[in-house]
Amino acid sequence: MSENTVQDEATAPPAAGPSGTLRELTRRRLVLLATVVLTTLALFHAYRGVHSDAVPLQRYSAPGVLAVDTAMDALTKAQEGLAPDEGTTSDFHTRISVAHQSLARAAAADVTGLSGRQTIQTVTGLIATYSGWIEDAQAESAGSQPSAAGKEPSPLPAAFQDYAGSVLQGDADSPTDASVIERLKALQSEQQKVVREQTDFGPLLWLEWGVALALVLGLLVLLAEAHRFSGARFRRQWNPALLGAAVLLVAGTAVLVVFTVLTHSGLADARAALATSPTGDGIPRAGAEVSRRLAGTGFRAAAAYWILAGGPLLAAFVVLGLQPRINEYRLKVVVLRRPRPRSLGVLALCLVVLAGGGAVVVQATGWNGSVTLLANWTGGEQEEFQRLVIDKFEHKYRIHVVYQGSSAESQVLAADVEFGTPPDVAVLPGPGELAGFAAKGMLTPLDDLVREADFGSTWVTPAIGADGTTHAYWLPIKTDLKSMVWHPQGQDDTEVEKAARQPGAWCLGMGSDATSGWPGSDWIEDILLQQTDQDTYTQWVNGEVHWKDDRVRTAWQTWGKLVGAGDPRYTVRALKTNFGDAAEGAGSKPPTCGLEHQSSFARGSVGWREAGGAAYVHSAKVIPGASADSNRWEVSGDLAAVLHSTPQSRKLIGYLASDEAQRARIGTQTGFSVEHTVLADYPDTGVIGEMADTLRSPGAVRCYDASDAMPPQVRDAFALAVLRYLADPTTLDRQLAELDRVTDTLGKRAPTSVCSQG
Repeated sequence: MSENTVQDEATAPPAAGPSGTLRELTRRRLVLLATVVLTTLALFHAYRGVHSDAVPLQRYSAPGVLAVDTAMDALTKAQEGLAPDEGTTSDFHTRISVAHQSLARAAAADVTGLSGRQTIQTVTGLIATYSGWIEDAQAESAGSQPSAAGKEPSPLPAAFQDYAGSVLQGDADSPTDASVIERLKALQSEQQKVVREQTDFGPLLWLEWGVALALVLGLLVLLAEAHRFSGARFRRQWNPALLGAAVLLVAGTAVLVVFTVLTHSGLADARAALATSPTGDGIPRAGAEVSRRLAGTGFRAAAAYWILAGGPLLAAFVVLGLQPRINEYRLKVVVLRRPRPRSLGVLALCLVVLAGGGAVVVQATGWNGSVTLLANWTGGEQEEFQRLVIDKFEHKYRIHVVYQGSSAESQVLAADVEFGTPPDVAVLPGPGELAGFAAKGMLTPLDDLVREADFGSTWVTPAIGADGTTHAYWLPIKTDLKSMVWHPQGQDDTEVEKAARQPGAWCLGMGSDATSGWPGSDWIEDILLQQTDQDTYTQWVNGEVHWKDDRVRTAWQTWGKLVGAGDPRYTVRALKTNFGDAAEGAGSKPPTCGLEHQSSFARGSVGWREAGGAAYVHSAKVIPGASADSNRWEVSGDLAAVLHSTPQSRKLIGYLASDEAQRARIGTQTGFSVEHTVLADYPDTGVIGEMADTLRSPGAVRCYDASDAMPPQVRDAFALAVLRYLADPTTLDRQLAELDRVTDTLGKRAPTSVCSQG
C-alpha cells in the first residue's frame, strides 16, 4: 500500500459505521465540558468563600465593632471625668450623647442579630438610669445642707454616685455581668466572633481552593491532550480555540489567586486592627486602618461573577475547538430507551424517602422561631431560671428564648418601647406598671390561662384595658413572703425585740442599682400595714390616703427611729451598701449587725449562711405600735405579661403557666409558686414549710408590695424620698409633699385590690 493511500485513509472520514475518531472526539468534548463546569463551580465557591464576607465586614461589622468601642470609651471617660464636688459638666453630657449615638450606629450595623439588638436596647435603658443617678447626685450637691448631726455633709451625693458607678461598671470588688460596661464587653466579644468567622481562612477554604486549583490543573492537562489529539489526527499543528481556552483559564486563575491573596491579607489586617479594642484617638485610627486594608474588596468581590461569565466562555472555546472536527464525521444516531415503569417507581420511592428523611432531620434539629424575654433576674438567679425553665422550654418546643436580665428593667422596657421593639414577654414585679401598659392596649389578655381561683386575687388582680373591659393581663411566676425580720438562730423573741431597739443592730443596705431605695420603702409599707389595717393600706396604694396623712407620717418616723435615720454612724453604711450584701455584717467576726428586715429570699444570703443560719419572726413583733397578734403579711411577685403576641410568645406564656414550670422552684431559695395545687406540695416543716404555710393559710392576710402596686412614677419617687429621708429626717415634710404632688399629677385611678385572705 502506498504512502499516499495511508495518508488519505488517515485524514478522510470513514464511509460507514461508527468511527473510533468520532468516539474519541465526542468523549473528549464531554469530559472537557464537564470539567469546565466543575472547575467553574469550584472556583466560584472557593473565591466566594474568601470574598463573600468582605463587603459585610467593611460596611457593617467593622463600623459596628468600632461603634461599641466608641460607646465604651465615651462612658468610661464620662465616669472618670466626674468630680464629686462639681457634678456633671457639659463634657459629661457630650460623652453620654456620643455613647447614645454610637449605640444607635451599632444597632443599625446589626452585627450579632437579635441578641445584639436586645443587648443594645438594654444598655440604652441602663445608661438613662446611670445618667439619672449622676444628675441626682449633682442636685443633692447643689442643694445639700449639713446633716442633722451638724458635723458632716450629706452622704447622698456620694451614695448616688456609687449607685451610678454600680450601674455602669458593677461593684469595684466584684464587677457584675449586668452592668453597662460588662454587657458591652459581652456584645463586643460576640461581634469579634462574627469578625473572626468573616475573616477566617480555615481548613475548609484551603480544601476548597486545593480542589479548585487541582481542577484547573486537570482542565489544562485535558486541553493540552485534546489539542495534541486533534493535531495528530487532522495534521494541524494548532487549534486556536483550544489554545484560547488554555490562555483564558491560566490568566483568569492567576487574577483570581492574586485577588484572593490581597483580600485575605486585607481581612487579616482588618481583624487585627479591630481586635485591639482601641480607645480615644485610637478608634478613628483603627477605623482608617480598616478602611485602608479593605479598600478595593468590593471590586474584587464582584469578580466572582467574572467566573460565572468565564465558564460559558471556556465551554464555547472547547466547542469551537472540537465541534468542527466532529462535524467532519457522520454522526451515529443513538436511540435512547425509555426507562421501565419499575425503574421509575424505584427512583420515585428513593426521592420520597430522601425528601421525607430530610424533612424529619430539619424538623428534629431546627428551631421553630424565637421569643424575646425581659426580666429582672441576673447573676445566679438568671442562671437558675435558665436551667430550670428556659432550657426545658427550648428543648420541648424548639423555640429559642432570647433573654435579657436587668435590675433596671423598667428603664430598659421604656427604651424598648421607644425603639418600637418591646420584648415579646416581660416579667415585672409591679402590677401598677403592668396596669399602665394594659390601659394603653399594650398587653395581651390571658383570661384563658390565669384564673383567680388558681392563684389568689393578690397576684392576679384584673386590670382595665384600652377598650374599657377588664381582663387578666399577667401571670404570677413566683412570689416571696415579706414582713419578716431575720435573726441568728438560737435567739428567742425577747432577745430579738430588745435588739430591734438599737439602730446599730440592723443590717441595712439601700443600694440596688437602678432601684436603690426599695429596702427602705419595703420597711415603711410594712410598718403602715402592721400599725393600721389592710383597708388603710389599700387606700394608700390607690392614692385615697395622702402621704401627709398622720398614719403614713408615723410609719416613716417609726422606721427612722428604728434604723437611726440622720445619724452618719448608721446611714453612711446603709446608703452605700448593696441590699444583697447587707447581712454580711451578721456573718463577720465579731458580728457588726444581727437583724435584717427582708423577704424570704434572705435565708440564702452569704451573710446568714456564714452566721450559721437564720430564723425569722413576724415584723409586727419588733415594730412599735403594731398589733401583737397581727397576721398581715406583705408579699411580692414576679408577673409575666405578653407585649407582643406571636405563636412563640403564646407557647412561652403557656409553658410558664404549666404545672412543670410552676413546680420548677420547689426546693430552691428563689421564691414560691402561688398556684394553689403547686403551693400545696411545698414541705410542711422547717423554715420553708413555715413560709409556705403562711402563703396558703386561710387566716393570713396577704397584701401585695405597696410601691410595686403603685404607678411607676410614684414608686420611683417613693424610693428616692426614702434615701433622702434616711440621710436627713428633717426633710420629711418636703418628701411627703413631693410624693403627694407626684400622686396628684397622675389623677384619679381605678381602685386596685392588693390584699386578700384565704
